Amino acid sequence: MAAKEQCESPAAGPAILISAPGKIILHGEHAVVYGKRALAAGLNLRTYFHLRPKVRGKLQLHLPDIDLDGAWDVNELQDKFPNLIRSDVTSPSPPDPETTERLRLFLGLGDAETTKSLAMAAFLYLYMCIAGKNGMLPVFEVTVSSALPPGAGLGSSAAFSVCLAAGLLSMVNAVSANPTACDNDFCWDKADLDLINKWAYEGERIIHGNPSGIDNSVSVYGGAIQYRAKVITPLENVPQLSVLLVYTKVPRSTKVLVASVRERHDRYPKIYGPILESIEQISQECERTLEAMGRGEMDSEVAFQSLESLVDINQQLLEVIGVSHPSINNVCRSASAYDLHVKLTGAGGGGCVFAILPPYVEKEIVQTLQKDLHLHNYDSWITTLGAKGVTLHQSIKNLQRDGYFLPPSLLQ
Repeated sequence: MAAKEQCESPAAGPAILISAPGKIILHGEHAVVYGKRALAAGLNLRTYFHLRPKVRGKLQLHLPDIDLDGAWDVNELQDKFPNLIRSDVTSPSPPDPETTERLRLFLGLGDAETTKSLAMAAFLYLYMCIAGKNGMLPVFEVTVSSALPPGAGLGSSAAFSVCLAAGLLSMVNAVSANPTACDNDFCWDKADLDLINKWAYEGERIIHGNPSGIDNSVSVYGGAIQYRAKVITPLENVPQLSVLLVYTKVPRSTKVLVASVRERHDRYPKIYGPILESIEQISQECERTLEAMGRGEMDSEVAFQSLESLVDINQQLLEVIGVSHPSINNVCRSASAYDLHVKLTGAGGGGCVFAILPPYVEKEIVQTLQKDLHLHNYDSWITTLGAKGVTLHQSIKNLQRDGYFLPPSLLQ
């Protein structure tokens, strides 16, 4: 039986339930701007897309995590944006500036709109480009919920775009999911994943303008990747790792932080150059260690000690280049008291940090640290890296049974 037939709606056909992971940068943040490699891995805190077809009425989008809802008359959309309706969805094209501006005006968005508001524009763009494949825009209701905190540097907008692309392409039968080793989940072959990734990147363009492609690629394919000079290379045989992820809730601007490092780098190139090269060497050593672990060629305890040392060194270097923050340093001190090793992930300046959890670390120690972090108003999760990529599911009930960490808004 086809995967989508598992969620049959008697009124209007099949419903679609899809999830996609977030991501963290293991090593290489900021250095990647200067042509060095970065390592990123799928994070098993996921975004969930639930599409329910309707017989009539308006197209509806619910984003409960950011308190946004939208409803649109599909005939009006078809009249205002006829250039976006296409029969061929196999060759995604970037949104041209004129169309992007018309979308913003249609939604009443100004020049200084936030990522949250631009999610609406990304949804409508992908909807019209993909869902109109058969000549008419269908009516349905979509809810997108996430276990990922928005704006924390964990790839929440990319997971959103990936879910949209996978869900819409599935709805028009442009991609076809197959059963996985787990009877409750379905996934796509490489060609279909490539198409999902291309469309997800176009959604990211609407939201971010000129994204690197790291976030959506990790969210689509899962596992871990190396990124260097705009080339994305999947890492083979990388084991899943247990991590403690901590969200400081301190907002930061990636653009401002990158610019500040650039200014100091340009002023002191002979000082910053060797630091960035050291970060490159850390990424290389981490990659070698992970692949050796995956092939069973390295003693587990030795491997985890190496990973922890690399985390410590990289965090110190990131602090030297000026992208740490008192909140990050506070988490580092708290974790150090429990012999756990922490570094920031992403741009820094707040946001999130993580600690790799070796199998020999006692669960009670991690839970005690989490209680300490909660006293500082930090959120934390024990989750895994190397998560599987975008996935089609049979039902929310099965997700609960299989132990997925589900956002409360998905269960309402």
